[in-house]
Amino acid sequence: MAYRRRLKYYLIKLCRLQDSPRAIAGGFACGTVIHFYPTCGFGALFAVGVARLFRTNLIAATLAWAITLPLFPLLFYLNLVTGTFVHNLTMNRMNLNAAKITHIHIKSILLVGKVFLLGSVINGLLGAVIIWFSGYLILQRHRKEVICFISRVL
Repeated sequence: MAYRRRLKYYLIKLCRLQDSPRAIAGGFACGTVIHFYPTCGFGALFAVGVARLFRTNLIAATLAWAITLPLFPLLFYLNLVTGTFVHNLTMNRMNLNAAKITHIHIKSILLVGKVFLLGSVINGLLGAVIIWFSGYLILQRHRKEVICFISRVL
């Protein structure tokens, strides 16, 4: 229950930010996409750094990072699936390579790392474009309706 209330608070706060829809959507994309990469606990700093680099809203990046933090295991799995698909491997072969890691086979470790990195780059780029574009359209056209919807539903 506490997570739901906090999610509602952060989403309403995000929609009420006094900045352009482009900047808010860009900050939200930066904060969300950072979860595709292993940041070893520095995700919020990287999200703010990327948001500052692209001159988007820093508060939106931090809020998006906090809101989407529970999704990172799912996003890591999505990286492996995407990388496996692009690298033209079957999931069974990928699972065998992941199981061999416990026996310290360097070739298997490198293959899993290569597949994960390939998937994270593809997912990160696609995710950034999709999240920015959809966030921009929603904030540009329906900001007040979104706030009312969040207030009623969550």
